[in-house]
Amino acid sequence: MSLKVTVIIPHRIGENIESTLVGIYLSDYNKNNIEIFQAEGTHPTVQRNECLKKASGDIIYFIDNDSLVDPLNIKRAVEIFESNEKVAIVGGPAIHIISNTKERYIDSCMRSYYAVGPIANRYSKNSSTYREGTDRDVILCNLFVRRDVIFEAGLFDESLYPNEENALIDKILSLGYKLMYDPEIIVRRPPRGNLKSYIKMLLNYGRGRFEQLYKNFNKKNLIFTLPAFFSVYIILLPIILAIYLHTKINYIALYFIPFIIYSVITIVAGIIKSIKDKGIINKFVGIFIYPFMFFITHMFYGLGFFYGIFRIITGYKRVTKFNINKYKSFS
Repeated sequence: MSLKVTVIIPHRIGENIESTLVGIYLSDYNKNNIEIFQAEGTHPTVQRNECLKKASGDIIYFIDNDSLVDPLNIKRAVEIFESNEKVAIVGGPAIHIISNTKERYIDSCMRSYYAVGPIANRYSKNSSTYREGTDRDVILCNLFVRRDVIFEAGLFDESLYPNEENALIDKILSLGYKLMYDPEIIVRRPPRGNLKSYIKMLLNYGRGRFEQLYKNFNKKNLIFTLPAFFSVYIILLPIILAIYLHTKINYIALYFIPFIIYSVITIVAGIIKSIKDKGIINKFVGIFIYPFMFFITHMFYGLGFFYGIFRIITGYKRVTKFNINKYKSFS
């Protein structure tokens, strides 16, 4: 294996990358063929692009500073790249490290197809197989990409964060390259630690998806607009109810039918999910927690779209500060 690999690790100001480096240094791959860039700053998309401009590896490995890397990841990915020159992207799941009950419910929700749709693949390797995939299967904290293809595609769009990788992957795949998903290429990292940080994440993910659609429209991503329509529907619900109670016009009651159907499906999905939990108490509590978590996920992801609209209308610009450090060179 002669391919050189550049590892890029962006992080916030004041954080470090020491725990992330453990898996890299334990990697079952020639350390002479690995270089590492540390990018500290306020705009991860810009930080990654600036590292790319300085990188000299054949393959770029993007990870985050909270990612615990499996030592076999680099070797497995390089084998895939060497087997097919049309493969430009290789990725795998980010498995959550659970340390408390709150994190367990957040993790379960993010692994639920009912809650998050096909992107549940990013957080679980259960029943997954090595296959050709799309941006819905991979995550930027565990992503390998050919360096020359990134430049061919025009680097990351610095007006996007998050979802910058989704736009880049769409562009790369449109150029005729392939993405391979390998469930054995794993990083482990903690999920959001509480409901407040989870909701903030949902708002930002929804915002990022809208901004991606706005900047780089692709009809396959229209499915992600469904939560936005759902959130509008829910917001209007008490208004319509007040009108109905005031006017007593019967056909207005039809507005509530979708909510009844949604509630039934969500409760059933929650019961099914809770049955899979270990322990009688967890199963019982899950019956109430999971429907609430599913609703929160759909609602706030949808509201994130309107957060994105607001930022575009107001001309929001992210303050960009960064410092690039070449942590390790090729030997």
